[in-house]
Amino acid sequence: MALPLSSGAKRLNMNKSLEHEGTIKEAFFSIGQGQIFRFWKELNLKERELFIEQLSRFSPKECFRAWDDIHAEEQKVIQPDIPSFIPRLNPFCSKSSHFREIGEDLLQQGKVAAFTVAGGQGTRLGHMGPKGTYNCTPIKKEPLFKHFAQSIKFFEQRYGQSPRWFILTSLENHQETQKYFNENNFFGLEKERIFIFKQGMMPVYDLSGKLLLKEKNQLVTSPNGHGGSFGALLDSGALGLMEEEGIDYLSYFQVDNPMVYCLDPAFIGLHQHERSEMSSKAVQKQSAQEKVGTFLQINQKLHVVEYSDLPKQISEEKNPDGTLRFPLGNIAIHILNREFVKRVAEAKESANNRLRYHGALKAVNHLDEAGNHVEAQTPNALKAETFLFDALPLAQNPLVMEIERGEEFAPIKNAQGLDSLETSHKLQLLRAQKWLKNENYEEIPEKVEISPLFAPTWPHFSERISKNRPEIGSIAKEKVIFDELGTSVLK
Repeated sequence: MALPLSSGAKRLNMNKSLEHEGTIKEAFFSIGQGQIFRFWKELNLKERELFIEQLSRFSPKECFRAWDDIHAEEQKVIQPDIPSFIPRLNPFCSKSSHFREIGEDLLQQGKVAAFTVAGGQGTRLGHMGPKGTYNCTPIKKEPLFKHFAQSIKFFEQRYGQSPRWFILTSLENHQETQKYFNENNFFGLEKERIFIFKQGMMPVYDLSGKLLLKEKNQLVTSPNGHGGSFGALLDSGALGLMEEEGIDYLSYFQVDNPMVYCLDPAFIGLHQHERSEMSSKAVQKQSAQEKVGTFLQINQKLHVVEYSDLPKQISEEKNPDGTLRFPLGNIAIHILNREFVKRVAEAKESANNRLRYHGALKAVNHLDEAGNHVEAQTPNALKAETFLFDALPLAQNPLVMEIERGEEFAPIKNAQGLDSLETSHKLQLLRAQKWLKNENYEEIPEKVEISPLFAPTWPHFSERISKNRPEIGSIAKEKVIFDELGTSVLK
Protein backbone atom coordinates (compact mmCIF):
# COMPACT_ATOMS: atom_id res chain seq x y z
CA MET A 1 0.00 0.00 0.00
CA ALA A 2 1.48 3.38 -1.09
CA LEU A 3 2.08 5.89 1.66
CA PRO A 4 0.77 9.46 1.19
CA LEU A 5 3.34 12.01 0.06
CA SER A 6 4.74 14.31 2.69
CA SER A 7 4.36 18.05 2.26
CA GLY A 8 8.05 18.23 1.39
CA ALA A 9 7.69 15.61 -1.34
CA LYS A 10 4.67 17.42 -2.71
CA ARG A 11 6.65 20.68 -2.88
CA LEU A 12 9.50 18.84 -4.65
CA ASN A 13 7.13 17.40 -7.26
CA MET A 14 5.52 20.79 -7.76
CA ASN A 15 8.92 22.43 -8.21
CA LYS A 16 9.92 19.80 -10.79
CA SER A 17 6.63 20.33 -12.61
CA LEU A 18 7.11 24.10 -12.67
CA GLU A 19 10.69 23.66 -13.84
CA HIS A 20 9.53 21.38 -16.68
CA GLU A 21 6.80 23.87 -17.58
CA GLY A 22 9.30 26.73 -17.63
CA THR A 23 11.72 24.77 -19.84
CA ILE A 24 9.01 23.95 -22.37
CA LYS A 25 7.75 27.53 -22.51
CA GLU A 26 11.26 28.93 -22.85
CA ALA A 27 12.04 26.53 -25.70
CA PHE A 28 9.02 27.63 -27.76
CA PHE A 29 9.65 31.33 -27.02
CA SER A 30 13.24 30.82 -28.22
CA ILE A 31 12.04 29.79 -31.71
CA GLY A 32 9.65 32.73 -32.02
CA GLN A 33 6.48 30.82 -31.14
CA GLY A 34 5.59 32.58 -27.87
CA GLN A 35 2.16 33.50 -29.27
CA ILE A 36 0.87 30.02 -28.46
CA PHE A 37 0.86 31.05 -24.77
CA ARG A 38 -1.27 34.17 -25.24
CA PHE A 39 -4.16 32.60 -23.31
CA TRP A 40 -1.95 31.12 -20.58
CA LYS A 41 -3.31 33.34 -17.79
CA GLU A 42 -6.87 32.20 -18.59
CA LEU A 43 -6.06 28.52 -18.14
CA ASN A 44 -6.57 26.61 -14.93
CA LEU A 45 -3.96 24.24 -13.54
CA LYS A 46 -5.31 21.14 -15.32
CA GLU A 47 -5.58 22.95 -18.68
CA ARG A 48 -1.97 24.12 -18.33
CA GLU A 49 -0.79 20.60 -17.55
CA LEU A 50 -2.54 19.24 -20.63
CA PHE A 51 -1.00 21.93 -22.83
CA ILE A 52 2.51 21.32 -21.51
CA GLU A 53 1.99 17.58 -21.94
CA GLN A 54 1.09 18.09 -25.62
CA LEU A 55 3.97 20.50 -26.24
CA SER A 56 6.44 18.08 -24.66
CA ARG A 57 5.71 15.61 -27.48
CA PHE A 58 7.22 18.03 -30.02
CA SER A 59 10.80 19.17 -30.47
CA PRO A 60 10.95 22.98 -30.77
CA LYS A 61 14.12 22.57 -32.85
CA GLU A 62 12.29 20.30 -35.26
CA CYS A 63 9.38 22.75 -35.47
CA PHE A 64 11.88 25.48 -36.35
CA ARG A 65 13.62 23.30 -38.97
CA ALA A 66 10.30 22.27 -40.48
CA TRP A 67 9.29 25.86 -41.18
CA ASP A 68 12.79 26.61 -42.45
CA ASP A 69 12.48 23.67 -44.88
CA ILE A 70 9.03 24.80 -46.07
CA HIS A 71 10.24 28.36 -46.63
CA ALA A 72 13.41 27.22 -48.42
CA GLU A 73 11.33 24.97 -50.66
CA GLU A 74 9.78 28.04 -52.27
CA GLN A 75 13.21 29.08 -53.58
CA LYS A 76 14.11 25.64 -54.98
CA VAL A 77 15.14 25.37 -58.65
CA ILE A 78 15.00 21.96 -60.33
CA GLN A 79 17.37 21.08 -63.18
CA PRO A 80 16.82 17.36 -63.71
CA ASP A 81 18.37 14.65 -65.85
CA ILE A 82 16.83 11.35 -66.93
CA PRO A 83 17.35 8.73 -64.19
CA SER A 84 18.65 5.26 -64.87
CA PHE A 85 16.17 2.45 -64.31
CA ILE A 86 15.64 -1.25 -64.94
CA PRO A 87 13.19 -1.68 -67.84
CA ARG A 88 10.22 -4.01 -67.54
CA LEU A 89 11.30 -7.64 -67.33
CA ASN A 90 9.24 -10.58 -68.50
CA PRO A 91 8.35 -12.26 -65.18
CA PHE A 92 9.28 -15.65 -66.67
CA CYS A 93 12.60 -14.72 -68.27
CA SER A 94 15.87 -16.09 -66.89
CA LYS A 95 16.78 -12.83 -65.12
CA SER A 96 13.43 -12.62 -63.35
CA SER A 97 13.60 -16.29 -62.42
CA HIS A 98 17.07 -15.79 -60.93
CA PHE A 99 15.97 -12.80 -58.85
CA ARG A 100 12.81 -14.66 -57.81
CA GLU A 101 14.88 -17.57 -56.50
CA ILE A 102 16.95 -15.17 -54.39
CA GLY A 103 13.80 -13.54 -53.03
CA GLU A 104 12.14 -16.86 -52.28
CA ASP A 105 15.19 -17.95 -50.32
CA LEU A 106 15.01 -14.73 -48.25
CA LEU A 107 11.29 -15.33 -47.61
CA GLN A 108 12.01 -18.89 -46.51
CA GLN A 109 14.60 -17.54 -44.07
CA GLY A 110 12.10 -15.03 -42.64
CA LYS A 111 14.23 -12.08 -43.74
CA VAL A 112 11.37 -9.96 -45.16
CA ALA A 113 8.42 -8.22 -43.49
CA ALA A 114 5.40 -6.55 -45.09
CA PHE A 115 4.82 -2.89 -44.22
CA THR A 116 1.49 -1.18 -44.97
CA VAL A 117 0.94 2.55 -44.55
CA ALA A 118 -2.71 2.74 -43.51
CA GLY A 119 -3.30 6.08 -41.79
CA GLY A 120 -6.09 7.24 -44.08
CA GLN A 121 -9.81 7.31 -43.48
CA GLY A 122 -12.36 6.30 -46.12
CA THR A 123 -14.17 9.65 -45.97
CA ARG A 124 -13.48 10.61 -49.60
CA LEU A 125 -14.91 7.24 -50.65
CA GLY A 126 -18.11 7.75 -48.66
CA HIS A 127 -16.92 5.12 -46.18
CA MET A 128 -16.98 5.52 -42.42
CA GLY A 129 -13.85 4.04 -40.91
CA PRO A 130 -10.22 3.33 -41.80
CA LYS A 131 -9.58 3.01 -45.51
CA GLY A 132 -8.24 -0.51 -44.92
CA THR A 133 -11.76 -1.63 -43.97
CA TYR A 134 -13.14 -0.57 -47.39
CA ASN A 135 -14.37 -3.40 -49.67
CA CYS A 136 -12.07 -3.50 -52.68
CA THR A 137 -12.48 -6.69 -54.75
CA PRO A 138 -14.97 -6.92 -57.66
CA ILE A 139 -16.84 -10.13 -56.81
CA LYS A 140 -16.32 -11.18 -53.19
CA LYS A 141 -16.16 -7.56 -51.98
CA GLU A 142 -13.28 -8.28 -49.63
CA PRO A 143 -11.94 -5.37 -47.54
CA LEU A 144 -8.41 -4.17 -48.21
CA PHE A 145 -6.97 -5.41 -44.91
CA LYS A 146 -8.41 -8.90 -45.45
CA HIS A 147 -7.19 -8.91 -49.06
CA PHE A 148 -3.62 -8.18 -47.95
CA ALA A 149 -3.89 -10.64 -45.05
CA GLN A 150 -4.79 -13.38 -47.53
CA SER A 151 -1.72 -12.57 -49.58
CA ILE A 152 0.48 -12.78 -46.50
CA LYS A 153 -1.24 -16.07 -45.54
CA PHE A 154 -0.29 -17.49 -48.95
CA PHE A 155 3.37 -16.66 -48.33
CA GLU A 156 3.19 -18.23 -44.88
CA GLN A 157 1.86 -21.47 -46.37
CA ARG A 158 4.10 -21.40 -49.44
CA TYR A 159 7.44 -20.61 -47.77
CA GLY A 160 6.98 -22.03 -44.26
CA GLN A 161 7.51 -18.72 -42.44
CA SER A 162 4.89 -16.37 -41.00
CA PRO A 163 6.01 -12.95 -42.27
CA ARG A 164 5.82 -10.02 -39.89
CA TRP A 165 3.23 -7.47 -40.94
CA PHE A 166 3.80 -3.89 -39.78
CA ILE A 167 0.80 -1.57 -40.16
CA LEU A 168 1.21 2.19 -39.71
CA THR A 169 -1.97 3.94 -38.58
CA SER A 170 -2.81 7.53 -37.66
CA LEU A 171 -4.00 9.11 -34.43
CA GLU A 172 -7.43 9.26 -36.09
CA ASN A 173 -7.83 5.58 -36.94
CA HIS A 174 -5.42 3.66 -34.69
CA GLN A 175 -7.89 2.33 -32.14
CA GLU A 176 -10.49 1.50 -34.79
CA THR A 177 -7.91 -0.42 -36.83
CA GLN A 178 -6.84 -2.44 -33.79
CA LYS A 179 -10.47 -3.19 -32.97
CA TYR A 180 -11.16 -4.28 -36.57
CA PHE A 181 -8.32 -6.79 -36.56
CA ASN A 182 -9.40 -8.15 -33.17
CA GLU A 183 -13.01 -8.53 -34.25
CA ASN A 184 -11.91 -10.42 -37.38
CA ASN A 185 -9.51 -12.69 -35.52
CA PHE A 186 -6.59 -11.17 -37.46
CA PHE A 187 -7.91 -12.86 -40.63
CA GLY A 188 -6.35 -16.18 -39.74
CA LEU A 189 -2.84 -14.80 -39.25
CA GLU A 190 -0.87 -15.12 -36.02
CA LYS A 191 -1.84 -12.19 -33.82
CA GLU A 192 1.73 -11.89 -32.53
CA ARG A 193 3.06 -11.40 -36.08
CA ILE A 194 0.97 -8.26 -36.72
CA PHE A 195 2.37 -5.02 -35.30
CA ILE A 196 0.05 -2.00 -35.47
CA PHE A 197 1.54 1.38 -34.54
CA LYS A 198 0.90 5.10 -34.98
CA GLN A 199 2.64 7.67 -37.16
CA GLY A 200 3.89 10.91 -35.68
CA MET A 201 2.22 14.30 -35.66
CA MET A 202 3.43 17.86 -36.29
CA PRO A 203 2.04 21.30 -35.41
CA VAL A 204 0.38 23.30 -38.21
CA TYR A 205 1.62 26.76 -39.32
CA ASP A 206 -0.19 29.82 -40.56
CA LEU A 207 1.15 31.34 -43.77
CA SER A 208 3.62 33.50 -41.83
CA GLY A 209 5.08 30.54 -39.97
CA LYS A 210 3.28 30.88 -36.64
CA LEU A 211 1.89 27.76 -34.97
CA LEU A 212 -1.90 27.65 -34.82
CA LEU A 213 -4.06 26.88 -31.81
CA LYS A 214 -7.05 24.55 -31.89
CA GLU A 215 -8.08 25.52 -28.36
CA LYS A 216 -6.56 27.91 -25.84
CA ASN A 217 -4.44 25.06 -24.50
CA GLN A 218 -4.05 22.91 -27.62
CA LEU A 219 -2.10 23.18 -30.86
CA VAL A 220 -3.55 22.30 -34.24
CA THR A 221 -1.69 19.18 -35.39
CA SER A 222 -1.63 16.89 -38.42
CA PRO A 223 0.18 13.66 -39.42
CA ASN A 224 3.83 14.17 -40.36
CA GLY A 225 3.59 12.42 -43.76
CA HIS A 226 4.62 8.96 -44.95
CA GLY A 227 8.25 10.00 -44.44
CA GLY A 228 7.39 9.79 -40.76
CA SER A 229 7.43 6.02 -41.25
CA PHE A 230 11.15 5.99 -40.52
CA GLY A 231 10.82 7.64 -37.11
CA ALA A 232 7.67 5.68 -36.26
CA LEU A 233 9.38 2.36 -37.01
CA LEU A 234 12.21 3.33 -34.67
CA ASP A 235 10.14 4.89 -31.87
CA SER A 236 7.53 2.10 -31.81
CA GLY A 237 10.12 -0.62 -31.35
CA ALA A 238 9.41 -2.17 -34.76
CA LEU A 239 13.05 -1.88 -35.85
CA GLY A 240 14.13 -3.47 -32.59
CA LEU A 241 11.81 -6.41 -33.26
CA MET A 242 13.21 -6.75 -36.77
CA GLU A 243 16.75 -6.86 -35.44
CA GLU A 244 15.86 -9.44 -32.77
CA GLU A 245 14.17 -11.67 -35.35
CA GLY A 246 16.80 -11.25 -38.08
CA ILE A 247 14.46 -9.40 -40.48
CA ASP A 248 16.59 -7.37 -42.90
CA TYR A 249 14.05 -6.00 -45.40
CA LEU A 250 10.70 -4.20 -45.42
CA SER A 251 8.29 -4.50 -48.34
CA TYR A 252 6.52 -1.12 -48.24
CA PHE A 253 3.15 -0.37 -49.85
CA GLN A 254 0.14 1.87 -49.24
CA VAL A 255 -3.25 0.60 -48.18
CA ASP A 256 -5.26 1.86 -51.18
CA ASN A 257 -3.75 -0.40 -53.89
CA PRO A 258 -5.41 -3.86 -53.96
CA MET A 259 -3.28 -5.09 -56.90
CA VAL A 260 0.05 -4.62 -55.12
CA TYR A 261 2.35 -7.61 -54.78
CA CYS A 262 2.63 -7.40 -50.97
CA LEU A 263 5.76 -9.54 -51.04
CA ASP A 264 7.30 -9.83 -54.51
CA PRO A 265 10.10 -12.44 -54.55
CA ALA A 266 11.61 -11.10 -57.81
CA PHE A 267 11.69 -7.50 -56.56
CA ILE A 268 13.13 -8.57 -53.21
CA GLY A 269 15.77 -10.68 -54.95
CA LEU A 270 16.75 -7.86 -57.32
CA HIS A 271 17.09 -5.47 -54.38
CA GLN A 272 19.35 -7.87 -52.50
CA HIS A 273 21.36 -8.87 -55.57
CA GLU A 274 22.16 -5.25 -56.42
CA ARG A 275 22.96 -4.37 -52.78
CA SER A 276 20.49 -1.52 -52.80
CA GLU A 277 19.37 0.20 -49.59
CA MET A 278 16.09 1.40 -51.11
CA SER A 279 14.43 0.15 -54.28
CA SER A 280 11.28 1.43 -55.98
CA LYS A 281 8.77 0.28 -58.55
CA ALA A 282 7.68 2.70 -61.27
CA VAL A 283 5.11 2.87 -64.06
CA GLN A 284 4.91 4.89 -67.26
CA LYS A 285 2.87 8.00 -66.48
CA GLN A 286 -0.45 8.22 -68.34
CA SER A 287 0.01 11.95 -68.87
CA ALA A 288 2.09 14.88 -67.72
CA GLN A 289 -0.76 15.83 -65.37
CA GLU A 290 -1.11 12.46 -63.62
CA LYS A 291 -1.07 12.91 -59.85
CA VAL A 292 1.95 10.77 -59.06
CA GLY A 293 5.51 11.74 -58.21
CA THR A 294 8.10 11.66 -61.00
CA PHE A 295 11.51 9.96 -60.83
CA LEU A 296 14.31 12.38 -61.75
CA GLN A 297 18.07 12.57 -61.54
CA ILE A 298 19.08 15.80 -59.75
CA ASN A 299 22.72 16.62 -58.97
CA GLN A 300 23.63 12.99 -59.77
CA LYS A 301 21.19 11.69 -57.16
CA LEU A 302 17.91 9.83 -57.64
CA HIS A 303 14.87 11.81 -56.53
CA VAL A 304 11.09 11.72 -56.72
CA VAL A 305 9.40 15.11 -57.10
CA GLU A 306 5.73 15.21 -56.13
CA TYR A 307 3.31 16.21 -58.91
CA SER A 308 2.32 19.37 -57.03
CA ASP A 309 5.98 20.47 -56.79
CA LEU A 310 7.11 19.63 -60.34
CA PRO A 311 7.28 22.69 -62.62
CA LYS A 312 4.93 22.44 -65.60
CA GLN A 313 7.68 22.93 -68.17
CA ILE A 314 9.52 19.89 -66.77
CA SER A 315 6.47 17.64 -66.38
CA GLU A 316 5.37 18.39 -69.98
CA GLU A 317 8.82 18.22 -71.61
CA LYS A 318 8.75 15.84 -74.60
CA ASN A 319 11.19 13.71 -76.56
CA PRO A 320 11.37 14.15 -80.39
CA ASP A 321 8.89 11.26 -80.78
CA GLY A 322 6.34 13.03 -78.58
CA THR A 323 6.75 10.86 -75.48
CA LEU A 324 7.40 12.38 -72.07
CA ARG A 325 11.06 13.04 -71.35
CA PHE A 326 10.47 12.16 -67.69
CA PRO A 327 7.87 9.36 -67.88
CA LEU A 328 8.42 7.30 -64.75
CA GLY A 329 5.78 7.68 -62.04
CA ASN A 330 6.17 6.68 -58.41
CA ILE A 331 3.51 4.24 -57.12
CA ALA A 332 4.68 3.97 -53.49
CA ILE A 333 6.05 0.42 -53.64
CA HIS A 334 9.52 0.06 -52.14
CA ILE A 335 11.96 -2.34 -50.53
CA LEU A 336 13.84 -0.82 -47.57
CA ASN A 337 16.84 -2.14 -45.67
CA ARG A 338 16.38 -2.20 -41.91
CA GLU A 339 19.73 -0.53 -41.22
CA PHE A 340 18.98 2.20 -43.76
CA VAL A 341 15.63 2.93 -42.09
CA LYS A 342 17.40 3.20 -38.74
CA ARG A 343 20.05 5.54 -40.16
CA VAL A 344 17.45 7.88 -41.63
CA ALA A 345 15.31 7.78 -38.48
CA GLU A 346 18.27 8.74 -36.31
CA ALA A 347 19.38 11.60 -38.59
CA LYS A 348 16.98 14.27 -37.26
CA GLU A 349 19.82 16.48 -36.09
CA SER A 350 21.90 16.03 -39.25
CA ALA A 351 22.04 18.85 -41.77
CA ASN A 352 22.52 16.57 -44.77
CA ASN A 353 21.12 13.13 -43.96
CA ARG A 354 17.59 13.84 -42.73
CA LEU A 355 14.28 14.07 -44.54
CA ARG A 356 13.21 17.62 -45.40
CA TYR A 357 9.72 18.91 -44.61
CA HIS A 358 7.29 20.04 -47.29
CA GLY A 359 4.35 22.37 -46.82
CA ALA A 360 0.86 21.20 -47.78
CA LEU A 361 -1.46 24.18 -48.22
CA LYS A 362 -4.81 23.42 -46.57
CA ALA A 363 -7.91 25.07 -45.14
CA VAL A 364 -7.55 24.58 -41.38
CA ASN A 365 -9.95 25.54 -38.59
CA HIS A 366 -8.22 27.31 -35.72
CA LEU A 367 -8.46 29.83 -32.88
CA ASP A 368 -7.88 33.48 -33.78
CA GLU A 369 -6.00 36.03 -31.67
CA ALA A 370 -9.16 36.95 -29.79
CA GLY A 371 -9.88 33.31 -28.91
CA ASN A 372 -12.69 32.84 -31.43
CA HIS A 373 -13.03 29.64 -33.43
CA VAL A 374 -12.47 30.25 -37.15
CA GLU A 375 -13.83 27.84 -39.76
CA ALA A 376 -11.54 28.22 -42.76
CA GLN A 377 -13.21 28.50 -46.17
CA THR A 378 -10.01 28.82 -48.19
CA PRO A 379 -6.44 27.49 -47.72
CA ASN A 380 -4.93 29.38 -44.82
CA ALA A 381 -2.31 27.08 -43.31
CA LEU A 382 0.63 24.81 -44.05
CA LYS A 383 0.87 21.24 -42.78
CA ALA A 384 4.45 20.02 -42.35
CA GLU A 385 4.97 16.65 -44.04
CA THR A 386 7.94 14.48 -44.92
CA PHE A 387 7.91 12.13 -47.91
CA LEU A 388 9.27 8.61 -47.77
CA PHE A 389 10.69 8.89 -51.28
CA ASP A 390 12.91 11.78 -50.15
CA ALA A 391 15.11 9.07 -48.64
CA LEU A 392 16.16 7.92 -52.14
CA PRO A 393 19.07 10.38 -52.51
CA LEU A 394 20.28 9.31 -49.04
CA ALA A 395 20.42 5.61 -50.01
CA GLN A 396 23.36 3.64 -51.36
CA ASN A 397 22.64 2.36 -54.87
CA PRO A 398 18.91 3.18 -55.01
CA LEU A 399 17.11 1.25 -57.75
CA VAL A 400 14.06 1.94 -59.91
CA MET A 401 12.36 -1.00 -61.59
CA GLU A 402 9.68 -0.31 -64.18
CA ILE A 403 6.61 -2.54 -64.03
CA GLU A 404 3.45 -2.93 -66.07
CA ARG A 405 0.80 -0.58 -64.70
CA GLY A 406 -2.06 -3.02 -65.27
CA GLU A 407 -0.29 -5.73 -63.32
CA GLU A 408 0.31 -4.06 -59.96
CA PHE A 409 -1.36 -0.66 -59.73
CA ALA A 410 -5.08 -0.03 -59.30
CA PRO A 411 -5.41 2.49 -56.45
CA ILE A 412 -8.71 3.46 -54.84
CA LYS A 413 -8.39 7.14 -53.98
CA ASN A 414 -11.55 8.81 -55.25
CA ALA A 415 -15.30 8.14 -55.02
CA GLN A 416 -15.74 8.56 -58.78
CA GLY A 417 -13.69 8.91 -61.96
CA LEU A 418 -9.96 8.28 -62.10
CA ASP A 419 -8.50 6.02 -59.39
CA SER A 420 -11.93 5.09 -58.05
CA LEU A 421 -13.43 1.77 -56.97
CA GLU A 422 -14.94 1.43 -60.45
CA THR A 423 -11.61 1.84 -62.25
CA SER A 424 -9.87 -0.45 -59.75
CA HIS A 425 -12.47 -3.18 -60.28
CA LYS A 426 -11.99 -2.96 -64.05
CA LEU A 427 -8.23 -3.30 -63.70
CA GLN A 428 -8.54 -6.21 -61.26
CA LEU A 429 -10.85 -8.06 -63.67
CA LEU A 430 -8.60 -7.34 -66.65
CA ARG A 431 -5.56 -8.67 -64.81
CA ALA A 432 -7.34 -11.88 -63.83
CA GLN A 433 -8.51 -12.38 -67.42
CA LYS A 434 -4.96 -11.76 -68.68
CA TRP A 435 -3.56 -14.38 -66.30
CA LEU A 436 -6.07 -16.93 -67.64
CA LYS A 437 -5.35 -15.99 -71.24
CA ASN A 438 -1.63 -16.46 -70.65
CA GLU A 439 -2.39 -19.98 -69.41
CA ASN A 440 -4.21 -20.70 -72.71
CA TYR A 441 -7.76 -20.82 -71.40
CA GLU A 442 -9.97 -20.59 -74.47
CA GLU A 443 -13.07 -19.05 -72.92
CA ILE A 444 -12.37 -16.30 -70.45
CA PRO A 445 -15.08 -15.42 -67.90
CA GLU A 446 -16.37 -11.86 -68.04
CA LYS A 447 -15.98 -11.65 -64.28
CA VAL A 448 -13.19 -13.56 -62.62
CA GLU A 449 -11.50 -12.91 -59.29
CA ILE A 450 -8.29 -14.62 -58.23
CA SER A 451 -7.97 -14.73 -54.46
CA PRO A 452 -4.49 -14.04 -53.06
CA LEU A 453 -4.98 -17.29 -51.16
CA PHE A 454 -4.82 -19.04 -54.54
CA ALA A 455 -2.02 -16.89 -55.98
CA PRO A 456 -0.93 -13.34 -55.05
CA THR A 457 1.33 -12.83 -58.10
CA TRP A 458 1.31 -13.84 -61.75
CA PRO A 459 4.25 -16.31 -61.43
CA HIS A 460 2.55 -17.98 -58.45
CA PHE A 461 -0.67 -18.29 -60.46
CA SER A 462 1.15 -19.85 -63.40
CA GLU A 463 2.86 -22.30 -61.05
CA ARG A 464 -0.38 -23.40 -59.39
CA ILE A 465 -2.29 -23.71 -62.67
CA SER A 466 0.44 -25.86 -64.21
CA LYS A 467 0.18 -28.27 -61.26
CA ASN A 468 -3.60 -28.27 -60.89
CA ARG A 469 -5.54 -26.84 -63.80
CA PRO A 470 -9.18 -26.18 -62.78
CA GLU A 471 -11.76 -26.59 -65.50
CA ILE A 472 -13.95 -23.53 -66.08
CA GLY A 473 -15.26 -24.78 -69.42
CA SER A 474 -18.00 -22.83 -71.11
CA ILE A 475 -19.10 -20.64 -68.20
CA ALA A 476 -17.84 -17.45 -69.77
CA LYS A 477 -20.78 -15.40 -68.50
CA GLU A 478 -20.61 -16.63 -64.92
CA LYS A 479 -18.69 -15.13 -62.04
CA VAL A 480 -15.63 -17.24 -61.31
CA ILE A 481 -13.46 -17.15 -58.21
CA PHE A 482 -10.15 -18.91 -57.82
CA ASP A 483 -10.27 -19.44 -54.07
CA GLU A 484 -7.67 -21.08 -51.82
CA LEU A 485 -8.32 -24.59 -53.14
CA GLY A 486 -9.32 -24.04 -56.74
CA THR A 487 -12.22 -22.72 -58.77
CA SER A 488 -15.72 -22.00 -57.51
CA VAL A 489 -18.58 -20.63 -59.57
CA LEU A 490 -21.11 -18.09 -58.31
CA LYS A 491 -24.46 -17.93 -60.11
